[in-house]
Amino acid sequence: MPVYLALFRGINVSGHNMIKMDNLKKLMQAEGYLNVETYIQSGNVVFEHPEISKEKLSKDIQNLMYKEYGYDVLIFILDEAEIKQAVDNNPYTGPEPEGSGIKKYFVAFLNGVPTTAGLDQMFKYNRSDDVFKVVGNVLYLKLAQSAADSKLTNVFIENKLGLKSTTRNWNTTLKVLEMLKLRNEAL
Repeated sequence: MPVYLALFRGINVSGHNMIKMDNLKKLMQAEGYLNVETYIQSGNVVFEHPEISKEKLSKDIQNLMYKEYGYDVLIFILDEAEIKQAVDNNPYTGPEPEGSGIKKYFVAFLNGVPTTAGLDQMFKYNRSDDVFKVVGNVLYLKLAQSAADSKLTNVFIENKLGLKSTTRNWNTTLKVLEMLKLRNEAL
């Protein structure tokens, strides 16, 4: 059975769209998602489901979130190969976790491939020492300071690229890859 990762965009951020992960796990299991496992409060969910259309899964989970919570939440559905590729393609760091302290490496998953014009807008308005590079539909960020001090927020990325995005720090990206690998090995 296929194993998927659902990345929820914009839940449990600054007190908005609050969803307890235990409740989300129970809700998804009640709706037929199998072996649901969550990781931290930012909406990272590994699950199994016989559906092969990621678009359908995304829409079904979005509808479930709206029906249950009244939240219009964008859901990115990815598999192990896509997360592994995102890890392997990072131009700023290797597959090792970042140490304790301020996190500087981030991965923004995009719902499409950015245009040259969109990337030009990001370069034009990024007036900091933060750097970024896009590979396909993944945007890699290396921040000079902290995420709180960076202009490269989801809102900035979406406005300049004209795409939707959800961002995870490097350690979270590595952890969800590990979760997917373990699940697939167990099948």
